[in-house]
Amino acid sequence: MAAVALCLLGACCFSYAEVAQSAAQTKHPYAANNPLSEPAIFAEGIVSTGDFDSHPAFTPDGKTLYFLRSTPTFNLWTILVTRFVNGRWNTPEVAPFSGQYSDADPFITPDGSRFYFISNRPVAGKSKPDLDIWVMEKAGSGWSEPRNLGAPVNSSGSEWYPTIAANGTIYFGSDREGGKGRTDLYRCRLVDGKYAEAENLGDAINTQFNEFEPLIAPDETDCEVRATVWETSIR
Repeated sequence: MAAVALCLLGACCFSYAEVAQSAAQTKHPYAANNPLSEPAIFAEGIVSTGDFDSHPAFTPDGKTLYFLRSTPTFNLWTILVTRFVNGRWNTPEVAPFSGQYSDADPFITPDGSRFYFISNRPVAGKSKPDLDIWVMEKAGSGWSEPRNLGAPVNSSGSEWYPTIAANGTIYFGSDREGGKGRTDLYRCRLVDGKYAEAENLGDAINTQFNEFEPLIAPDETDCEVRATVWETSIR
């Protein structure tokens, strides 16, 4: 179910992308020379293909885009990468660190130094049924090997969509035990280089339903939330 909502978030993200003309006709990475008066499909036929394309994450210069492509059944998520070269976005490829396991929700810090994503890849050689948050550091023109953030950020439940404030605090969704609903939003403050225990964001944001994909303002004054209401039938 959560995977369906991932696609919905991606549709929202791409709906306000600044796109109007063919990328081959402009030098601007977003393929639009002027402000747009209405939503337009981003890089149609290249990035937006009619498949389940979502969760765009740009590098600070706007010339490299990582995004999520899901299988129609949402049983595998892969992070793809495309680059703006010679006035157009090139054909997306599977990111070097992705393709073997389900990887999703890419987030690149504003300074371009770290890349966060979620994955069900093994930890210390042991398979995991849930999703954890992983991080990579910038290394030359690429990224370091993915590193699992571990506790207290990750738990025995699944974690979703990490987003980082300017002070290093990480915000994320999780269905860990002790929440107000099936999935709630949490944060872990960065204290002396280590994450403090996870804090539930409380009644102002979390409900008996599902909140799982936050997007925090750098100064933590605003937070956009993806929330869903799950319907059940009693037979």
